[in-house]
Order: sequence, then C-alpha cells, then structure tokens
Amino acid sequence: MIWFFERRHSRLHYEIRRQTDGPDYELVITHPDGHQEVEHYADPAALLERSIRLQRSLLAAGWQPPGGRQRPQAAG
Repeated sequence: MIWFFERRHSRLHYEIRRQTDGPDYELVITHPDGHQEVEHYADPAALLERSIRLQRSLLAAGWQPPGGRQRPQAAG
C-alpha cells in the first residue's frame, strides 16, 4: 500500500510492504529529495499504529494527499 502527499511543489510518499528477505513488514518513507527511511515491524498492529501516527504528523505539517483531499483517519 502506498500513500502520496504533496506540499507546495514537493512530493513525499510512504509504502507499507512485506520484507523481501524475511517474514516481517517494512514502512518505507521516500522524502522529496529521494532519500528513504526504512522501518521494520514484526507486529502488524504496531505497523498500523505507526502508519496512522505518520499520516497525522504529515497532515499537521501541511502535507496533503494529491488534490488537497484529506483522507479519513482511524479513531484513537
């Protein structure tokens, strides 16, 4: 699953995927300059919680989904 965000003329996206060389999951953030941060998770619930926190922090920092549409957030 990939989420895209825009702010002014910059784009950022993050992806949740299965780890290529193991049974765990990865959250990969690709910044506007192209560098990536990779976080590893064995627990899907922890990964989902992190994804929600990341979306909220991006929205609070002025990042928006393409077209300026905010997506619904999970309660909690």
